[in-house]
Amino acid sequence: MIRIGIDYYPEHWDCSLWEEDAARMEALGVHVVRIGEFAWSRLEPRDGVFDFTWLDDAIGVLARHNMKIILGTPTNCAPMWLYHSHPDTLQWGPDGRPTGTGLRGHRCMTSFTFRKYAARIITELAKRYAGRPEIFAWQLDNELESNHCTCPSCQTAFRGWLKEKYGTLDALNKTWGSEVWSGEISGWDQIVPPQGTENKPDWYNPAYMLDYERFAAASLTDFVKFQCGIIRGYDPQAVITTNACFPRHMPDFHQEFAPLDVASYDNYPPVRLPEDPEELYSNAFALDFVRGFKNQNFWILEQLGGPMGCWAPISPAMEPGMLEGYALQAAAHGADLISFFRWRTSYTGAEMFCHGLLDHSNVPNRRLTELEQLCRRLEKLPELGNTTVHSQVAMLYSADQEFTLKNQEQGQGFSYWKQMRLFHDACMNLGVNVDVVEERTPLDGYKVVIVPTHFITDPDVVARLEDFTRRGGSVVVTCRSGVKDKNGNCILGQELPTLFRALCGCRVTEYDAIGPATQELTLERGGRYQITGWCDLIEPDTAQVLARYQGRFYSGVPAITKNAFGSGCAYYVGAVGERALYCTLLLTVFREQGIPVSRLPQGVELTVRSGPSGTYQFYFNNTAHSHDVEADGQKVHLQPFEMKIRTQGAWA
Repeated sequence: MIRIGIDYYPEHWDCSLWEEDAARMEALGVHVVRIGEFAWSRLEPRDGVFDFTWLDDAIGVLARHNMKIILGTPTNCAPMWLYHSHPDTLQWGPDGRPTGTGLRGHRCMTSFTFRKYAARIITELAKRYAGRPEIFAWQLDNELESNHCTCPSCQTAFRGWLKEKYGTLDALNKTWGSEVWSGEISGWDQIVPPQGTENKPDWYNPAYMLDYERFAAASLTDFVKFQCGIIRGYDPQAVITTNACFPRHMPDFHQEFAPLDVASYDNYPPVRLPEDPEELYSNAFALDFVRGFKNQNFWILEQLGGPMGCWAPISPAMEPGMLEGYALQAAAHGADLISFFRWRTSYTGAEMFCHGLLDHSNVPNRRLTELEQLCRRLEKLPELGNTTVHSQVAMLYSADQEFTLKNQEQGQGFSYWKQMRLFHDACMNLGVNVDVVEERTPLDGYKVVIVPTHFITDPDVVARLEDFTRRGGSVVVTCRSGVKDKNGNCILGQELPTLFRALCGCRVTEYDAIGPATQELTLERGGRYQITGWCDLIEPDTAQVLARYQGRFYSGVPAITKNAFGSGCAYYVGAVGERALYCTLLLTVFREQGIPVSRLPQGVELTVRSGPSGTYQFYFNNTAHSHDVEADGQKVHLQPFEMKIRTQGAWA
């Protein structure tokens, strides 16, 4: 069963509304309600004075209407009395100053004082609610970011992390290459988190910045483990998660979710589609990425429920079909629980125009009608929850690439994320499931592995890819792979792609960071495509040339190659191209590996879930125009944002 949930904030509303709200949710078919993640000041209005009566009452009302609870730990927003009495609990910004209160998420995760108070409120919650039948799961904090804090506590923690990693300053200086710009460290107390980096992170030592990002990610993971330990001390069987987003300070998601039972995500697809046909807007990539956090089905803890309007001006209204279509897109990619943000639109606070399912008028609207349609539709597919996404294609992701490339831009407009999304978009356009997995994930069962920009190069990963290819697999490697070692320093004495050269059978003699300028390439079999951002000039060793540039001083130079390696082959893509190039390339790769493909209109997606209960094909029109597609010889018409589901030869 795919569960439908609602994000609800009983502390925002008079208790006289709770019964009405719960009854309406029950009538719709809601299974789960998520509460409590921002309620610390109501749970502990004064230091050591707790009030759980309102939460008891709210849970009681929801439980009487047959709904389970996802209970949040309220550590994202500590009460003002805590910050006032203990300013050492505040996070410091890159300017080396405490963050101003009044926002959210401004607590320091390493602060001893903050952890003491956080442990106390979590303990009180766990003592009262852990193990109770009403509690479906626990959510930790809210939309956790990597711990980019510069306070004294984090300075000490950063130094401790480095001491444990390097042991001596000599080892640290050698690894960082600190002799550049006279940056050698002669005392541990000289090391602080990067400050003043808002506009010039690339002025700092890249190896130092990489270590700081790794520390910040490890610090967040420790915060997650700290909270898990308290809850599991009262209920070892508790199901615990947290709601991921893609924030400014990206965590190492695979590390963050390792201690947790299920991955969760806050899913806000666009309500205004871009006019540029080359712009990648589908949230399909994000959904497959989140499924890869634990390589299993996941939850959506915040699903788009109305026009947005908090962090930016109010967005346009949701188009008809968007609410249901976007929710089913999440289900198609492995979401087993979809909780909508939020039930009522807030009438106070910063999010008063971040619309929920009910507007301020409290009058039923078409968003509620679509939610009811969704609930009725899923009720007819009870076995869907016993299926998952099975893929023959994997795309490798590494947090290290994200960390280093954001601090040391390679070329104007060059983007690690864009390359991942271009390949993913092509898989969707060809109707092929794809897993976005951490780079150390076992490759057994896959036929094709895509490796976008393996910039920080792990020899073990390269060796595993070589073994995978020898045994008959196909690997696709892209430009800016093999540039740096695991410490974040450039690999010396080898032509690019360095450690990948034997696998790819080619070398890069020069590169051209063309930025927003355009270049062209032509495929040897025919076809001309626009290139932007980057061009590797390739010289084959043993590889076959598949495409050549058509412009500038390197016209005719190879741009894409294919190399036989063992029983398989490796492709090297030396440029960043338009969407159609990736569809053409992967069509060839997939056909060689015997992977079935479907040629779909751009923006139409085919995803498949399967399991003991059968196979479900999801055809989603993620565009504002109608499209016709062919499914098993049958013509199918899709309205804008419509999802049609085919199972056991019939449409559901």
